[in-house]
Amino acid sequence: MNGETSQVTREARGPKLTTRKPIRCDAEGCGRPAMSTVDLRFFCVDHFISHCYERLHHCGPFPFLEREAAAAEAEERFLQDCCDQAANLLRPLMGLDNLDRARLFDILLWASELLTKFQTFKTEKEEHESESGSSPDFANQSEN
Repeated sequence: MNGETSQVTREARGPKLTTRKPIRCDAEGCGRPAMSTVDLRFFCVDHFISHCYERLHHCGPFPFLEREAAAAEAEERFLQDCCDQAANLLRPLMGLDNLDRARLFDILLWASELLTKFQTFKTEKEEHESESGSSPDFANQSEN
């Protein structure tokens, strides 16, 4: 009887086979599997591309001027997530067509450019504040 008890115990501890539902795209009316996540939402490739383009269009060449710190941090987080997710989707094993890959490269380059500008602006602002002890007025400066 002792052998039977240990067999039942081993079976209870073993891995349980469960069926997992695939995560679906959060876009309204879309039932395709999600391939990426940005802004705490899951997207298929097409909706990821359209969402990123929409958000990137709202970012100007200096999108962080005259913004609160929380808004600037959220924008920086979006740009970083956008870069990471686009790079992840560009892996050869994803099986995307050339048009989708070209759009993802465009998103990756655009977001990384804005992210670089943000980080440069942030560094200059911190240096200026540490030197003068006041907040700089970058709104009057023009792009080189």
